[in-house]
Amino acid sequence: MKYKRIFILAFVISTGFVSCKKVEGPGGSSSITGTLMGKIIQGSSSSAKAEVTHVTITHANGVDGSILENSNYFLLNTPSGGTNYYVWYENSNFPGQDPSLSGRTSIKVTYSNSESNVTIATNTLAAIQGMASADFTASLSGDIITITNVEFGEVTDADEVNTPFIVDVSTQGKGAVASGSLSPEVPIADERIYIIYGEEDFHSESVRTDENGMFQFNGLTRGDYRVYALSVDTASVVEQMTRSELSVSISEKKQVVNAGKLNVIK
Repeated sequence: MKYKRIFILAFVISTGFVSCKKVEGPGGSSSITGTLMGKIIQGSSSSAKAEVTHVTITHANGVDGSILENSNYFLLNTPSGGTNYYVWYENSNFPGQDPSLSGRTSIKVTYSNSESNVTIATNTLAAIQGMASADFTASLSGDIITITNVEFGEVTDADEVNTPFIVDVSTQGKGAVASGSLSPEVPIADERIYIIYGEEDFHSESVRTDENGMFQFNGLTRGDYRVYALSVDTASVVEQMTRSELSVSISEKKQVVNAGKLNVIK
């Protein structure tokens, strides 16, 4: 009986250690850094393109920090010489203050904390269609709004600013030109970098590069990670996107691991 008790106790302790083992992801004290370098397509022999932007409306009423706050806003832009906008949010229970951004047209969306992200996305779509239909076409799938510029040409990318939303450009706008070439390799600023935890299939977090093309993911536990950026696939005749990816391992607490250099073509 004594040995049986010892065996059970050892099993419980062992099981406890296994169940408390951290997996790849947030909650640690380590970081991954790196640099994004790239070449930029200067001109193209293909036809002009309209910029296409996806806005994922996240609002979980405070869960995981993804709550929409009063007077939060994101930016939408048009080709040079056109009208630029900001989409801002006013809580119906606590009137907010219009950010009143100079040189931009206001698109106001009213919401409440009890509304779902899909409802807020629906109301955002209606506001954009009501105020900016001359510059954008827009559609909704679940909580993702797809916004397409009416005019072809290069556009300053949309930005989530202080909203909890995810704003990504799926098609870069460009004008039709006669020829194309690649610029010298340069740091790529304000570009989104994604991280995948362990053996997961999809990215779990993203950050943007600074003016020197540098990026950093903080608060990570020990384990294996992949970081990647999206690049134009020059082997594709329709300029599909492909990943530039690096694998990184964290083996210690408070460790800063330099992933190295990601290379892309934009």
